Amino acid sequence: MKVLGIGLALAIAAVSFAQKGPTVVMPASDSLVGVTYASVPGAVFLPIDELSEELGLVADWDTRAKSYQVGTQIFKEKDVRNLFDGTPMINVLALKGEGVEVEYDEAQKEITIQSGTHFGVVTVGEQWVEVNLKAQRLRAYQGDRLVMETKISSGKKGSPTITGEFKTGPEKSKYRTSSLYNDAPMPFAIQVHGNYFIHGSSSVPNYPASHGCVRMPLTGQNAARYFFEWVELGVPVSLRHGWSERVAELDRSSD
Repeated sequence: MKVLGIGLALAIAAVSFAQKGPTVVMPASDSLVGVTYASVPGAVFLPIDELSEELGLVADWDTRAKSYQVGTQIFKEKDVRNLFDGTPMINVLALKGEGVEVEYDEAQKEITIQSGTHFGVVTVGEQWVEVNLKAQRLRAYQGDRLVMETKISSGKKGSPTITGEFKTGPEKSKYRTSSLYNDAPMPFAIQVHGNYFIHGSSSVPNYPASHGCVRMPLTGQNAARYFFEWVELGVPVSLRHGWSERVAELDRSSD
């Protein structure tokens, strides 16, 4: 059989490409889960490593400018956030530039991103929170993504924290004081039910020590402030002695 010349072979390949179009690279993940913050309305954040691995967009950190650069686009403070574990993220709704198309379907809560031959869908999942009173831990999720985990201190013997299924609100105050316990400070306070709040405290031992509220640390990464800036009103909060099956399943799937 006669071997085709290189020029003819390339011509055939070009015709084939023109007929079929470029191969679109789909993300390896079934779904990319975006993260929203109550303090940054209108923004949806995605970890930079996922932006690179799944969508082919590489972000470089500019130490001097303290900003990320994707192609020729600069992302500064208002469009940059970190997960509580330090994972950097950028606001995907701010993506623009040559070869990048972003569309947001607010009704479906889905963002489609096409970058060259890469295509991905970012879902904006619902926020939900679990407090494990046995382990003295709080976890905050968006969809199936763990946004933060922190230690807490719940109600001590004689004034235990209530258990059950609740929703955040209606009160959410950056600073308030306790009307029951000598005007004790309650910074970054989110109401869960009646006089029970999740709030910041300078005293968060590794055991139940409060009068019933769920205390979060103000020191270190300031979990209380992070949670306050992330959580919306009306978000489901489960106060229980142990993790739910949903959390257990997510833990198993991440192993």
